[in-house]
Amino acid sequence: MCIVALVFGLVLTGAAIPLARRVGLTDRPDGRRKLQDRPVPVVGGVALFFAVLGAVGVGLFGSDSVRQVMLPELAGGEWLLVSAALMVTVGVIDDRWPLRARFKLIGQVAAALPAVCGGFTVSAVTLFGVDIQFGVFAIPLTLLWFVAAVNAINLLDGMDGMLGTLGAIVCFALGMMAATVNNGFAAVVAFALVGGLLGFLWYNRPPARVYLGDAGSTLIGLLVAALCVRSSVKGAGAAVAILAPVGLLVLPFMDTAAAVVRRTLTGRGLAAADRGHLHHMLQRRLSKPRVLLVAGGLGCVAAGGAILATYWQNDAVALIAACGVVTLLLVRGLFGMAEVKLLASRVRAVLRAGVVRPESTEVEAELQGNADWELVWAKVTAAAAELSLTAVHLDVTAPRWQVDYHRRWQARGHAAEQPHGWRADLPLVGHGQVLGRLSVFGRRGDHPLADTLHAVAELARQVERLTADLVAPVDPSADPDAETVVAV
Repeated sequence: MCIVALVFGLVLTGAAIPLARRVGLTDRPDGRRKLQDRPVPVVGGVALFFAVLGAVGVGLFGSDSVRQVMLPELAGGEWLLVSAALMVTVGVIDDRWPLRARFKLIGQVAAALPAVCGGFTVSAVTLFGVDIQFGVFAIPLTLLWFVAAVNAINLLDGMDGMLGTLGAIVCFALGMMAATVNNGFAAVVAFALVGGLLGFLWYNRPPARVYLGDAGSTLIGLLVAALCVRSSVKGAGAAVAILAPVGLLVLPFMDTAAAVVRRTLTGRGLAAADRGHLHHMLQRRLSKPRVLLVAGGLGCVAAGGAILATYWQNDAVALIAACGVVTLLLVRGLFGMAEVKLLASRVRAVLRAGVVRPESTEVEAELQGNADWELVWAKVTAAAAELSLTAVHLDVTAPRWQVDYHRRWQARGHAAEQPHGWRADLPLVGHGQVLGRLSVFGRRGDHPLADTLHAVAELARQVERLTADLVAPVDPSADPDAETVVAV
């Protein structure tokens, strides 16, 4: 199956690239988040879907031995196909016409429902020999597992070759786990997915000629979630050995947990983009080939733990392997320390507030770069006292110069947004593009609001100049007196 899917992947991906360019299904550089030097087709996910489907079809209808292996566990397979097709459709729509986060989530839930309700429901899990029954919560919790896996794996798709490499390792491990528990259907699909991903990787290796797109990353997440269910069943019961799949997916889950921590504690939405993901942090210290080597090596450790845990029926093996991966990343300072420090800072602030009531609270996170932001922040805090501000948010995200800085200040006893307060969102522009945003929150004081906003605009102009200097050398041709637009 792996070889057949590899051939299909090579042929279909190669054929889809020029077609994607003709229909406009490409990822275009924008100078901020998308820094490639040319538009890149995002049709790898569609090609992967048909490569896996074709390989499984060849095995099911063209080989008696494969058919005999698959048929005993084929129940629900047709619903998994429906879910996969729906997930790819939602992904293609999002790749062509970007969807808002809530609509994307609704689409993912709707796409996963057929598989979850059609035979991939987890009714119980086993943890260190103890069975935990889900009862009436089986379908909602299984759906949560699917959506979590889809989005966790989607976050890894941010560097050439990254998701293809880790996805192939994860799927190979799932194939081995499925073979261990004698689930032929899951094994065949997993190894077909490995072949399809290897075929795609031929075109996605740095510098990539094609991307998976959301269609591909969410498809992989869906299939991995479903295969985890079928590949982690102990004995003849329905309980899923949960630590093996969780340990196998330690890298995407760690990446997701870190994103939730840093975005929540810096006051940003969970759907906000940043440059703090695993692949971003690894690229700060390593070249792209070495990033793939390190990530692949860590993925192999997690995969080995999951395979052995399934073979020996010992959850501790998967847990030890996963903890080893997390510890190595933290101790070596490769990933996760910024979020740990941010979380520790918030815990200290909460504990200190219980003893001494500070006049204000601050949260700072520098995900990329090593600039000295204290001069900028001194101007911000000085203006906060003068203008009776209740909160200030500074967000600077400049991927081209590898800068990602966030800081929050909030006065004691005041919510950022108040019923009779005001808010100004001011873009910080420099070097021909938006470098970040300064958000200012205040309460009505004795001074006219127009005078206050004029002072805020002047503050933004100073912060904008300083930010441009810190991000990159000042462009002499830029107009230093350009007006700052205030949106109230």
